[in-house]
Amino acid sequence: MKLSIGQAWDEARGVFRADGKAIFAVALALTVLPGAILETIAPSNLRTNETPWWIALLGLVAALLSLTSQIAISRIALGPSTTVGGALALAFRRMPALFGALLLAILPFALVLTTIGMTQGTDLTPATVPPAMAGAVLLIMLVGLFVLIRLLFLTPLSAERREGPIALLRSAWQLSRGHFLKLLGVILLLLLVALLLVGALGGAVSAVAILALGPIAPGNLSALLVALVQQGLAAMVSVLFVVVVCRLYAQAAGEGFVRSVPDAGRD
Repeated sequence: MKLSIGQAWDEARGVFRADGKAIFAVALALTVLPGAILETIAPSNLRTNETPWWIALLGLVAALLSLTSQIAISRIALGPSTTVGGALALAFRRMPALFGALLLAILPFALVLTTIGMTQGTDLTPATVPPAMAGAVLLIMLVGLFVLIRLLFLTPLSAERREGPIALLRSAWQLSRGHFLKLLGVILLLLLVALLLVGALGGAVSAVAILALGPIAPGNLSALLVALVQQGLAAMVSVLFVVVVCRLYAQAAGEGFVRSVPDAGRD
């Protein structure tokens, strides 16, 4: 079945009209607030190798809560109608399977890049990649990007099916077959939205906050305000991305899902 970005967008509008309050309540509780707390305590641009280990642990907790949020939002976006509590209960049950699937997908590439960095005696970053290894590193990253795009349906699958990590990977790979370019296009479009909203608008608001309240420091008011702005804008983009991907998944999985959206495509 061909995927229609326009149809997915119209259906996403229907989802937001019907369940927007529930979706953004989930995002606020599980994405914005944990991320803002972490960024207030330890702003990303101020972290060093001497940052306490528990900051990394808090970062992992925030990431897992964000995954849980995405599953809950996917459950709401896919229908049929459910309560926020019901969506969250399902999300917490399904989060380990999604996390395991993502870990299995990312781990091989992370191990290869880590091995290359160890052979060079340095942490592998764009600035430290040896010229002789640049082609190989770029190829690994492109293959990793291809794999992640082919696995874009992992989150809605986690919300809709009771499958383990390996079965989720297999199902996501199968459903995305023949749709790579369309899914890449969706990612590029939403990446542009993220750059404009989070990068430009978020950067401008953050600059004003810093001018008014002073430089960012761990735990101060500037750090809190900037964190809330950045996390809030990023959550808006993330929610839009999750809902659009869910409606594309619904198209790939079958017509029954498309019909589950209330008032999809109507003004």
